[in-house]
Amino acid sequence: MNTPSAAKTGKRAEPELRFFQSEETDRMAQMLMVMAAELHVLRDRVRCLEFILTERGQLQPQQLDQFVPDAQQSQRLQQDREAFVAHLFEVLDGRAKSTSGRSHPLVPDIQGQGT
Repeated sequence: MNTPSAAKTGKRAEPELRFFQSEETDRMAQMLMVMAAELHVLRDRVRCLEFILTERGQLQPQQLDQFVPDAQQSQRLQQDREAFVAHLFEVLDGRAKSTSGRSHPLVPDIQGQGT
């Protein structure tokens, strides 16, 4: 019997770690961990940006709460949100990958950083 390769199915080549008896519970726990990791990275990045911009006098903290995106910014935010949700649900079929490092669709491409 031929089984599809990992490259063709999008699944990882190595076996998935199991923590709970139920595969569904394991997947939900993995999804939660992916979300927690994403949130941690995001919080650190935002906080660092706030520090830098405030120290340079380019941002007052209340400006973030009052910000309203324009149409182009709203579209970009929507695209980023959809990519995040898609990545989060990759866990359900075992395709979740780390988002740390460059060259990942959820890691912002920051100008001035070489690849």
